[in-house]
Amino acid sequence: MRAARARDWSREELPAKRTTIALDRLFSEEEMELIQRGVVPEQMEDKWFIYWEEGTLYFHRSWTGFCIYVVRFVLENRGWRMVRADVNRDPAEYNETSDKTDAVLVSALVDVLLLRREPALPQAGESDVQAAVLNWSMIGRAMFGEHPRGLEDEERGGEDKPRR
Repeated sequence: MRAARARDWSREELPAKRTTIALDRLFSEEEMELIQRGVVPEQMEDKWFIYWEEGTLYFHRSWTGFCIYVVRFVLENRGWRMVRADVNRDPAEYNETSDKTDAVLVSALVDVLLLRREPALPQAGESDVQAAVLNWSMIGRAMFGEHPRGLEDEERGGEDKPRR
């Protein structure tokens, strides 16, 4: 399986209206191998296109191509540290305004979509229905343990055209 690349999906650049949040999470070499593969959506229920490029993990919404997070990593002696994220703050593209919520979401998306761990996303509000809707909108079918298979060169037929 090859890693997702920027050209695998139609996408937009991170808008000028953004903020930067501090992150501090260490990943092992084994975890980074999975993280660097990224995710290419296969169906509507796959909510994200994620790819790795030069120490940076890019998160784009699959339907719109909007860039929501640009997450920076640094290599350390004990592994890779997630150190900061530029976060989309254009209300026409992304409605979240809480830096704290975004820090939790970035980590949760890495866990669920890239490391394939059980979802532990923040809860939307007072009801289980609200929480379920938030989780579905953020991670789609991955909340049920279903994930895209991953890109394989044979599967793409050698094409380099963006999908969507």
